[in-house]
Amino acid sequence: MVSIACYSQSAASIMIANAHENQVDSLQKVQIDPVCKMKVKANSSKNTIYNKTTYYFCSESCKQKFVAKPTNYVKNK
Repeated sequence: MVSIACYSQSAASIMIANAHENQVDSLQKVQIDPVCKMKVKANSSKNTIYNKTTYYFCSESCKQKFVAKPTNYVKNK
């Protein structure tokens, strides 16, 4: 019984450490604004989803331009 408790505690510690690493990584990722080509942090609140892809923007103005006509900024795959 003791070994299970120790294992659970260790597993929980590893899961917390991994979650923290993922959080730190996501804060450091940089995306490119598809409208003005500026670098933007991936955790930006100025974002929208188009064709199952999240796009990030430097400003509300760039976001609104994209939302109005996304085909001007996204290449067809």
